[in-house]
Amino acid sequence: MTRHICALLFCLAASGFAVGQDSRADLFTGYSYVNIDTNDLSSRQNANGWELALSGNFNKWFAVEGDGSGYYKSFGVNVAVNEFGTASATAKVTDYSYAAGPRINLRPVFIHVLFGGDHLTGSLSGVSASQDGLVGLAGGGVQFKIAGPWSVRTSADYAYTRHNIFGGPSVTQNNVRASVGIVYSFGRRSTPEQPASTPRSIHSEAPAVAGMKIVALGAIVALGRSAGAEITDLAPNGPCALAGLNVGDVIDSVDGKPVKTPMELAAELSGRDKVRLGYLLRGNWQSEAVIVLAH
Repeated sequence: MTRHICALLFCLAASGFAVGQDSRADLFTGYSYVNIDTNDLSSRQNANGWELALSGNFNKWFAVEGDGSGYYKSFGVNVAVNEFGTASATAKVTDYSYAAGPRINLRPVFIHVLFGGDHLTGSLSGVSASQDGLVGLAGGGVQFKIAGPWSVRTSADYAYTRHNIFGGPSVTQNNVRASVGIVYSFGRRSTPEQPASTPRSIHSEAPAVAGMKIVALGAIVALGRSAGAEITDLAPNGPCALAGLNVGDVIDSVDGKPVKTPMELAAELSGRDKVRLGYLLRGNWQSEAVIVLAH
């Protein structure tokens, strides 16, 4: 099982390699599935539910994450009614967990180790029981940007719990969960390349860094350190800013055609209403964005 989880994360990382952790906080919500080990009390069970997670990013690499999830399962069972026969009944199980712990961001992969509590409730034929226990989660996932503050995240975790709502000593459960959903990122971290401050207007009379003003993008660009057009200033509500580009990103293609200088970039944008820009996040990680140009 561990080998399968690692293979899944590797494939997802290859498809989403353009993500960085430049936000101050990330809020995740999505669908979650869990495969439950009953420790031979019955066959392994599957349940569907939800997961909600909030992480605060202290820096580029380290965050603290809080996680909550809920799962729901109904299934038919046969119960003895007397010594001569049985009857069918519906068993219902709900499982809620809450955990927190450190998270390491490896762009775009993240790994986390979380600890907390788990509340398990079961009911059958009008009789219900519940039990609280500890939960430990270890795993990670991949988070890659769609547009602006929105990203897609998928993850897989090993989940350790101990329960026995049927009575008697608690038994170990080696569970596996997988989740997929969307992430909304809040704010922007301060970095040496981009101090956290109020964005300067592109219409400033004396921008801090000289370059070429491209009105269609709402940006001022200069020649990149190797090639391309590096963004040195942004209009707060311009096309580039609304698409999620930042100061320090280097535009290196338009609709798949490489551009090596600001002049080439301006020429490629001429006469167009919408383009697909290729750019390097902070000059390092390749990404793309579809932008409607200003006129």
